Amino acid sequence: MKVATNGFETNYVVEGPDGAPWVTFANSLVTSLEMWDAQARTLAGRYRVLRYDMRGHGKSGVPTAPYNIADLAGDAVALWDALGVDRTHWVGLSLGGMVGIHLAANHPRRLRSLVASDCRADANDAYANVFVQRIKNTREQGMAGMVEPTLQRFFTPNFAANNVPTIEKFRTMIRDTPAEGHIGCCEAIRVLAEGANLPRLKVPAMFIGGEHDIGAPPEIMRAMSAATPGSEYVMLNGAGHISNVEKPEAFLAEIEPFLAAH
Repeated sequence: MKVATNGFETNYVVEGPDGAPWVTFANSLVTSLEMWDAQARTLAGRYRVLRYDMRGHGKSGVPTAPYNIADLAGDAVALWDALGVDRTHWVGLSLGGMVGIHLAANHPRRLRSLVASDCRADANDAYANVFVQRIKNTREQGMAGMVEPTLQRFFTPNFAANNVPTIEKFRTMIRDTPAEGHIGCCEAIRVLAEGANLPRLKVPAMFIGGEHDIGAPPEIMRAMSAATPGSEYVMLNGAGHISNVEKPEAFLAEIEPFLAAH
């Protein structure tokens, strides 16, 4: 399904019973709503599950780059308004987690809770430079040049070697991401500055990430949780950056009781 949001069409899927509490899942850079297949299958039995492709990703429209985190958060609010979603849990990974932090700070009435997975709140110089290089490489090589380096950052070597169909699924997602959408979201991450919002968050929050995530390592996520009053931090042993895919059962085992409590 598609709906008009902020001048472009957002692709989305809704599953689960009418009247159940909403849960919104937000994708990472260069993926699509399909990254949440396992979680949606389980939670749609008792939640109204909304998954969508962020602007410039999947089957959503591709506004002209650059974007910023406020733009991406505004897209989510516009989608909720279009679908009649008053309040929702938010589960976002990487870029989706960054957007969730912004929403929790600026639209707290719309969120029941925040699960921010495998993400950062601020881009230091080294992290920003990763995305400067991604933008450069995308302009020079297109998305084909992004596929293998991204897969290496997404998954641990052991998982990649033993889960070839999953790796192929993500290879296709990365390759099929529109270059303009990738560049636009890289620009948003390059100037990420949400850390100052953490101490004032009042939405119940969980920070969860993979033990071997090199993009959002445990020490970064642990510090984010420490800065956020009343929040929880969970490290998923053995997982890389896309922790909900590497360790789907463990991921669900942590977020299910958290969602139920709020």
